[in-house]
Amino acid sequence: MQRLQLIHTNFCSNQKVEIERLEEDQIGIIYLNSQTDLNSLSNQMKQELCAAIIELDQDDKIKVLIILSKLNKIFCAGANIKELSDCSYQSQQVSDIFHQIYTVFDSLRKPLIIGVNGAALGGGFELALNGDIIIASEDAKFGLPELKLGVIPGIGGTQRLTQLVGKTTAMKYILTSDLITSQEALNRGIVTNVVKKEHLRDECIKIAKRISEKSLYTLIVAKTAIKNAEELPVSQANKVERQLFNSLLNTQAAKEGVQAFIQKRPPNFKNI
Repeated sequence: MQRLQLIHTNFCSNQKVEIERLEEDQIGIIYLNSQTDLNSLSNQMKQELCAAIIELDQDDKIKVLIILSKLNKIFCAGANIKELSDCSYQSQQVSDIFHQIYTVFDSLRKPLIIGVNGAALGGGFELALNGDIIIASEDAKFGLPELKLGVIPGIGGTQRLTQLVGKTTAMKYILTSDLITSQEALNRGIVTNVVKKEHLRDECIKIAKRISEKSLYTLIVAKTAIKNAEELPVSQANKVERQLFNSLLNTQAAKEGVQAFIQKRPPNFKNI
């Protein structure tokens, strides 16, 4: 399986991203924590977030990642407008920091749960759309207001939202810049479930624990197969699925799972 390449960056003393490891449960939590700019996707935030994802993806003790915000009413306010105002076509072509963050998320091997506790706007909504499972608080709001700035979503928003809700609905949300409530997001299949804000972290961890009971390698293979459903024609995706299934038959995880079933006991995938 392809691994992400570690991004080397010198973090400032005022770090915008924090990592918590729940090693007993094999869960890694990434917190966005930049009060001064409402967790906007500044260059520093993007670099730290990418580095944190890569660090946890390469940590063999971690099976599941969670991204949360430490701000009370904001998940992520989107692009840093000041930095965006200083950006030109030429400079963006050279640095292309949005391509970097897109690539890091797209290459992440492990399951990713994202808990949205408030406003997820522009790049913040696009960030959330990278989650394999998205859980929202009751007061969460989503939106892609980029057209109000004379630009369009640039981190996969037009593609991922269209895949989830269909062309006409995506057109409505993107062209009008309308906000999407948590309940509407649930009804449209954008989020997995909606919980009270005070229960958001616990709900993310509860689901992550159930996932972490599985074999790490099997989780990675399952995620690959599911992503193929979006990216490949059905016939080709089915063929790859069978190949991936066959590749698992002689693994330690498959042997443990089959033996546990025969012996009528829970399987133990702790270090598999």
